[in-house]
Amino acid sequence: MAAMKRLALVVLLLAAVVTGTARTAHAATPCRDKIYNQWYASGKIATTYPVACYRDALKHVPADARVYSSLTDDIQSALQGALARAQGKKVPATVGKGKVSTGPGGLAGTTQTLHSTKPEPTSSPGTIASGTTSGSSGGIPTPIIILAAIALLLAAAGAAGAGVRHFRGR
Repeated sequence: MAAMKRLALVVLLLAAVVTGTARTAHAATPCRDKIYNQWYASGKIATTYPVACYRDALKHVPADARVYSSLTDDIQSALQGALARAQGKKVPATVGKGKVSTGPGGLAGTTQTLHSTKPEPTSSPGTIASGTTSGSSGGIPTPIIILAAIALLLAAAGAAGAGVRHFRGR
């Protein structure tokens, strides 16, 4: 009988731990996600958040957004604005360029502006827009050329082997 009471107590304790863990798993959205969501929706950060939120957001910027957008720069600008407002200075509340590069699927070096009041200089296909950090000039990447050459050599060796086998068979 005592063993049954202990087993029931252990089961109740485990149930309490599991439900307590489940409640903490559904905690509020991290403030960094609020910054990201606002920026992705409009290309700008128009709300002042606590300084810790900006710092956390900078630590967790997704790799693709770091490379192909101005998200990191916009968060840093918003952080500087929040710090200035905390010191009593008057600074604009909205920060953001709203620039997102078209990335690998688009034209090299071109950018799309989400919401901007100034016209951005455009670039023609195959040219690099100023301010981009692309190390290639377009064209076929060197590793692809090397792999294609190796594939052709292997195909030629296979054809030569098939030809030798064919002539030996006669």
